[in-house]
Amino acid sequence: MRKQNSKKGRPRKVIRQGKASLSFTGKAVTSHAGMALVSRALDYFNVGNDLKKFTTDLDADKHHKMNRLLEQLITLRMLGGDAVSDTALLNDPALGALFDWDTIAHPSTFGRRLGKMRWIHNLGLERIVTGLSDRVAKTGPRLVAIDSTVATVFGEQIEGAERGYNPHKPGRDSYHPILAVDVATRSVVDGYLRPGSCASGHGLDDFIRKLIAESKHPVDQTVFRLDKGLTAGAVLDTIEGFNAGYVAKVKLTANVVGMISKIKNWRAFGKGHFAANIYCQLDGWERPRRMAVIERNLPAEEQPAQLPLFEMMDGRYEVVVTNLHLNAENIWRLYNRGTVVEQVIDELKNDFAATGVRTNSFWANDALFLTGLIAYNLLNCIRRLTLPKSLKTARIKRIGLLLLHLPANVIRGSRQLWIKIRRDHPMRLIFYRAMATLQ
Repeated sequence: MRKQNSKKGRPRKVIRQGKASLSFTGKAVTSHAGMALVSRALDYFNVGNDLKKFTTDLDADKHHKMNRLLEQLITLRMLGGDAVSDTALLNDPALGALFDWDTIAHPSTFGRRLGKMRWIHNLGLERIVTGLSDRVAKTGPRLVAIDSTVATVFGEQIEGAERGYNPHKPGRDSYHPILAVDVATRSVVDGYLRPGSCASGHGLDDFIRKLIAESKHPVDQTVFRLDKGLTAGAVLDTIEGFNAGYVAKVKLTANVVGMISKIKNWRAFGKGHFAANIYCQLDGWERPRRMAVIERNLPAEEQPAQLPLFEMMDGRYEVVVTNLHLNAENIWRLYNRGTVVEQVIDELKNDFAATGVRTNSFWANDALFLTGLIAYNLLNCIRRLTLPKSLKTARIKRIGLLLLHLPANVIRGSRQLWIKIRRDHPMRLIFYRAMATLQ
């Protein structure tokens, strides 16, 4: 490292690395030129106006408007920020010009203003999440996968963070959010934050009623996919009452295992898999229901010695309860299609830090969680509606790398700001087409 004098005589540090010399002396450069695509998408999908509709009561005598703060938090998610202090990244002249932001609030302002959010405001955020999902929804049968996850909380006296099931950090306080994902489009249909002490199926019945009430898709063409921690008789009764379908995993209880042991006619369908049907009534159910049973003949090396009966059965058999008129093997395949929900949850938690950027207020943390869902759905809309086929299923993080983090020069003219990206950039044509689609 050596020092050079600038034009004004001040020493500056120059780092020699390979054949290059590095110094923090650039004045009119940005690494976020691609965020112009996000700015256009916010306008195209009317997200900014939707944010303004339900937050005006929070703006009395305030310099920073709440819809702008939420818009900036959504943008921060796409840039990879996972703490309120990361809002300093938004102090970029190019970002300010692209999104028409006059100023960026201090990080403490974000926390203080978010503390005023209540459930009625968060319902507005949930409606935006659902609306963006509807933008990419397909016609015909729709598979909606519902699942929950655990978000560990590191801190003290955080409202709603309680001890519960936590496989990664046993005994630590956590939140237990629940999500519904459209499997075909990989968009988040709805979701919200729950205290960590909630069981997996807590509030699921009301959640499904809300999904059906707000859905524009025909209910009789909707199939819900439930993990075994969410399968309950009352929930299945609710789905049947709306004439919707379901494929739900069932735990291997003693009753189910006893019914499996009586099966005599198995149907082979390849690769050592066998299928059969049973009718079984579990505790709390009002009547028996059809279950598709899949048997897998596992190789000997995958079976540890001296497994207990139920663990051995769980590794060998899978049971899915359903009200659909399909073969057992097709019911199983349909259920397995819904595993895409686990990838979406992974992207939300790791790429968007949707369960991060926390405050001490539960409703503020729920609002932050929902801004992560909006950011994900917004980029998913860009991915599904504007990008070529080779990128329509790309991981959201890759979309950000290719299209959002574009270095550019910022040049101020007499009447406007010019943001000039390298003219031979490999994503130039794709970027042009995406911007034109959102015209």
